[in-house]
Amino acid sequence: MNNSHSKSTKSIVATAFFAAIIYLGIQSFRIPLPAAVGTPFLHFGHIFVMLAIICLGSKKSAVAGVTGLIIFDIVNGFIHAIPNVFVCTLLKCFVVGAVFNSLKNRAKDEKQEYIYAIICSALYGVVTIVFDFIWSSAELVILGSTLKAALLAEITSIPATIINAVFTVIGITILYKPVVTAYKRILR
Repeated sequence: MNNSHSKSTKSIVATAFFAAIIYLGIQSFRIPLPAAVGTPFLHFGHIFVMLAIICLGSKKSAVAGVTGLIIFDIVNGFIHAIPNVFVCTLLKCFVVGAVFNSLKNRAKDEKQEYIYAIICSALYGVVTIVFDFIWSSAELVILGSTLKAALLAEITSIPATIINAVFTVIGITILYKPVVTAYKRILR
């Protein structure tokens, strides 16, 4: 097998691996969180999407993230959430991936790259909070709520999203070094 085929195969396998681990990160660990809208829960899915962004880059992490999250939604009856998940995951992977890649290229050493990964995981959380707030508010208005009622309902649901955002930052803080080290070793 020539080198380009080997790299292509490794890339496909790595993307599929992250899609699977994203799915399993939600499927196997869920703690329900209170919210006025939706059925949020604490899970590892966002941590693994962020690790995919770090390891795979924007495009491949978008494929892995969308695939893993949508399979979870289909299997667990969250079909109605698929448009939000699809659009928000693409947005996060491309925006956060571009920011991380830019910062990584400027990093002077591995410690600085690690700090940039943590900063980008916080950015991932902020993008999630803002986008979910806007999307869910719009959904409620489309379904017949007044704008005021929709905004109020979403404001009461923000703490659950913030909890997941903080959990993502903590997860990246802990998992970044071992996962990136293993990923680099495997892809040699």
